[in-house]
Amino acid sequence: MKLTKENIAAIEKFAKHCIKELGLKGKIKITLSKKQTGMPTAGYFNPQDCTIFVAVRNRAMADIMRTLSHELTHCKQQQDGVEFPNDDEGLQPLEDEANTSSGRLVRFYGRKNRDIYSDLISEGFQRIIFRQ
Repeated sequence: MKLTKENIAAIEKFAKHCIKELGLKGKIKITLSKKQTGMPTAGYFNPQDCTIFVAVRNRAMADIMRTLSHELTHCKQQQDGVEFPNDDEGLQPLEDEANTSSGRLVRFYGRKNRDIYSDLISEGFQRIIFRQ
């Protein structure tokens, strides 16, 4: 996805929707970047200062929104007083909650805002059949 004025406005609109739905409070800094996060992930949340970083290069709008809502869910967890463990096993329940929440937020938002899928529409498709 390119960071056009229209795309940035669409992401801002979605972010405001998520912030309202999640009941988030205070200042949240969101950075959209054409570069990788520096971590093996498409986005991350820093609980120390409530900042969110989302990589946008070569990604569909709906996928970017899913990452953003996932990280906003981590922000909500932090605002609710959740402690973020330093190990993957301890983090997994928080990741599961963020995955569920982000999927729900994008799905219901996309039902009313179908344009978030416009970059996924193509004129044709290739059928792939897997056989065992």
